[in-house]
Amino acid sequence: MATNTLTQKSYLGYGLGDFGQNILFQSSIIYLGKFYTDIIGIDPAWIAGLFLLARLWDGINDPLMGFLAQRTRSKWGSYRPYLLWAAFPLALSMFLLFYVPEFLEDYKYAYVAISYLFFGMAFTAFNVPYGTLTAVMSPDYHERGKLTGYRMTFAMLGGIVGATLILPTVKAFGGGREAYAWTGALFGIIILLTSVGSFMTVREKARIKIQNGASFLKGFDVLKKNRPFWLLALCFAACFAAYAVFATSVPYYCQYVLGNEDLASWILLALTGITALGIPFWSWLSPKIGKRMIFLIGALAYILAYIGLYFLPSLPQNLIYPLMVIHGIGNAAAVYTSWAILPDTIEYGQWKGGERVEGLSYGIYGFCFKAGLGLGGALALSWLDSSGYVAGAEQTAAVKASLSQLVSLIPMGLIIIAAIALWFYPIDAKMHREIREEVGKEVL
Repeated sequence: MATNTLTQKSYLGYGLGDFGQNILFQSSIIYLGKFYTDIIGIDPAWIAGLFLLARLWDGINDPLMGFLAQRTRSKWGSYRPYLLWAAFPLALSMFLLFYVPEFLEDYKYAYVAISYLFFGMAFTAFNVPYGTLTAVMSPDYHERGKLTGYRMTFAMLGGIVGATLILPTVKAFGGGREAYAWTGALFGIIILLTSVGSFMTVREKARIKIQNGASFLKGFDVLKKNRPFWLLALCFAACFAAYAVFATSVPYYCQYVLGNEDLASWILLALTGITALGIPFWSWLSPKIGKRMIFLIGALAYILAYIGLYFLPSLPQNLIYPLMVIHGIGNAAAVYTSWAILPDTIEYGQWKGGERVEGLSYGIYGFCFKAGLGLGGALALSWLDSSGYVAGAEQTAAVKASLSQLVSLIPMGLIIIAAIALWFYPIDAKMHREIREEVGKEVL
């Protein structure tokens, strides 16, 4: 039975925080690789190594951030303060990613490495506490689902901005290296405003009796017994790896296979637009069929879209738009369930291990999510490099074949892995109610 603890202002304010994050998220996934290779002149294999190094650091950084936030005490709560404290570093990272000073040309590899690692840490400092707020803004299974629906809808709206307006803004500023810097600065300001706006409107309402949580090592011991958590983490590491492979490859694919670089923005607009429209539908359907079933239906849509994309070069090019509609339906299901399911695994862990470790759970889940993105981006760039890609040149048949695989067969394989993992996920609404009753959690 819903507790109706959240107001419309809470839903909208919480969603606003992911609007800004996803401008940064989408622009870094989709355009950063091509910016580094074609504008700055960085070797694709080196970039792939940097992505992997950053994800290794996240393996330490993300769990520590979750643990730190869980033990933070302030007049604003444990997690909400980080929406204010991390807002400026997050916004600054948007600028630094797309600003590589020409006077540092001899040191551009070092600069790129430092700015990218800074971006990862700033994103962690905001994203892990932000995500954890879902578990402490409401204890109700369906209300959390609705909250996640708002969050993901705003995330996709931000994603539309990041996916479709970056290149037009670069062109509006005159194109080239300096235009990317101005673009980064402009969108950095938007990120700052939305992050602070979210801080001002959300509240931590579900105060858990076990407030201090477990020690760091005890927290890992609790998570070790949490089978649904690890199934979920594997599922969405694979799912976001699939997205990163696809999104990183789209700008290259449009330019060198489809012969139209500007098509990338329109394709991504179709994808993110349908995703944004689909999330409220999946949120509405969730109480009726369950979150797990929503993802499995979405996985089928993904697979159908990827099969179509594999054959697209021999088909009419306009078919890419209905394929992106199908892809968007699957993407909406995955984006919604990836965060809607996670709070339920926290109560399961408390039930099995006797301790509530939401901060550490979100930290490790955030690492798995970013590891998937990093591995996917690294896989795409390594695959491209091994096929003989040369920036700005006429590409060989081998490169074009690799690009076709990168937007179809490879992400499809990763989605199949994700679907197999979530097939075995056990928690539904009935089981979650029983867990909460047995745990006897107190909400003040």
